[in-house]
Amino acid sequence: MKKTFLMIAAASLLATACSKSDDDNNQNTNNGSTTPQTAEEVLKAKIGTASAASYSITNDMDISSKTWTAADYSNHAFGETAMNGCDALINQLDEATKAVLKSKLTPAQEEELRTTIAATVCHVIIPTYTQLADAAVKLQQALGDLSATEIKQSNIDEACAAFKTARAWWEMSEAFLGGAASDFDVDPTIDSWPLNRDLLLDYFKDGKYSDEALEDASILGFHALEFVLFRNGQNRKVADFQVNDTYKGFENVPAAEELKYAQAVAKELVKRCYQLQVSWELTPTANRLAVVKAAGLDYQTKNKLSFSWNMINAGVSGSGTTFSSLTDALQQLLNNSEGSCLAIADEVGSGKIGHPFAEGYIFYVESPYSYNSIVDFRNNIHSIENIWYGNPQGAKGQAEHSLHNFYTQVAPTIAKSVETAIANAVSGIAGMPYPFVKYVETLSGKKFEDDEIVEIPE
Repeated sequence: MKKTFLMIAAASLLATACSKSDDDNNQNTNNGSTTPQTAEEVLKAKIGTASAASYSITNDMDISSKTWTAADYSNHAFGETAMNGCDALINQLDEATKAVLKSKLTPAQEEELRTTIAATVCHVIIPTYTQLADAAVKLQQALGDLSATEIKQSNIDEACAAFKTARAWWEMSEAFLGGAASDFDVDPTIDSWPLNRDLLLDYFKDGKYSDEALEDASILGFHALEFVLFRNGQNRKVADFQVNDTYKGFENVPAAEELKYAQAVAKELVKRCYQLQVSWELTPTANRLAVVKAAGLDYQTKNKLSFSWNMINAGVSGSGTTFSSLTDALQQLLNNSEGSCLAIADEVGSGKIGHPFAEGYIFYVESPYSYNSIVDFRNNIHSIENIWYGNPQGAKGQAEHSLHNFYTQVAPTIAKSVETAIANAVSGIAGMPYPFVKYVETLSGKKFEDDEIVEIPE
């Protein structure tokens, strides 16, 4: 019993270390323990504090600046390299997890793994969701409730820039979808694709969008916003919103109504991004929590705890965690079939790239209107990189406690293999001809706007 109590107390300290403030937090006292301030300060020093400057988006190469030839767009080798890179990464992540499951960690190694998971929560997951929410707010504010005659090009351009920033942070969160994003259906609500244009068009059949559209996840979130804000990789012009749309099938739809729809979708996006942020914060940001509660959105685990507390206390008896062991939490991060690093590597390789490139389902191209596909794919791998290196800058950043450091000590050969696989996956994806939609259109001989959505066989 004494050992269990000490573990709970230690986990409580870990939990408090990434709290944003010293406000009352019932989640930190649900197990009956209290946290001495001096010990909390010691632990804060132990896991470190991520610099605000590190919460910037890594732009490791401008993929749109390279000149691609007609031969490049007809060359399958680029897509094959990208898919093979994802497959190799899947295998190495699986090997990394197995290495820990098969070994008998010493007490010191187990303590370091727990500290590493806590630091990952505090320095990667919470900051990523916070930055995502901040960018979503900027997007919503840029559009406001301005009519098509009131909105200026600067508003549209600001909204497009904020969209790309929010999109980057979202894609860099997909390695840790396990938790609030999946439990509360946030992912399908804000990131369903392909955008069902036929269904969206039906909601505009009377010339104005119907509020009922906001209840259908397949036409909400990022991709609905993308369709309204971008065309052919460019920001739409303010004059576009003062006439009918010109996209195939939408010629009778006033673009002013599309703008109104985008404004409504942006407001819903903000609520969902707030939901992700406060679900992981140990002390939720008060004003954002109020919005989440007012919207009737869930933000705690089934045991009424934050998702950070849930992961940090994995395997600790009496803590209320849903993880039966510390290694269960590691598996959720690295190789669970859903919501993990391995899961997103598989989705990128076999789904996001594979379905349109290898199987010819052109309609399945993600982010086709903004030409952001390759950036999205690359940022998905960066999300794995950030989890591995324990900071939002991945290999370019530094973290005292990270899976990189942990594996370098307990399984150095595997650590090197994982890191090589991450780098190769990023470079393979970035090496595909831009824009991705043109690449797969060329290979298949089909146009994206003409391809009908069908159910993809399992």
